Amino acid sequence: MSFLVKILPLTVFIIGPSCAPTSKSEMVIKMNDGFYVFVGLLHPKSKGTIRLRSRDPFDPPIIDPNYLAEEDDVKTLIRGFRVMEKYLGTKAMQKIGVSLDLLNITVCGGHEFLSDAYVECLVRHIAITMYHPTSTCKMGSPEDPSTVVDPQLRVKGIERLRVVDASIMPYVTSGNTNAPTIMIAEKAADLILERK
Repeated sequence: MSFLVKILPLTVFIIGPSCAPTSKSEMVIKMNDGFYVFVGLLHPKSKGTIRLRSRDPFDPPIIDPNYLAEEDDVKTLIRGFRVMEKYLGTKAMQKIGVSLDLLNITVCGGHEFLSDAYVECLVRHIAITMYHPTSTCKMGSPEDPSTVVDPQLRVKGIERLRVVDASIMPYVTSGNTNAPTIMIAEKAADLILERK
């Protein structure tokens, strides 16, 4: 069982059981004593794109997540890392042998270990998605040119088509997207069945 601790307005700790790296590109859960901690970016400023590859609806789209394109995202993750570093440097953590040595990766070796430049390098090389993509079909006023669906989840300009998933969220939530997505689906069911 993992749990979240909000540490800054835009970041969160995610702490879970016994995770250990088996290589520089993969993490696996091991059934022994231990835990993992990582910093998550709650509201990234970087925006990706999803574009059509062709007119063929069966061609997969072109997806560019554009991670860490905005410098503020990197700076926020560095600040979150510093809070995590303080937490892991407490007496309680030191007593159980916590070390940041696993973060000493070759690709960032040109920087002083744990300097801001090193942590930026670390972020740019090992940051991963939290798999909560949202906000690609923004819901809002039909007069707003940045929206795709109206408040009844109907696609603007196309009859009898609705979008019913996390993509309609104008902005990503600060928590897991599962519950809000279920709420969107429940509301869509009411709209489609014309329930109040």
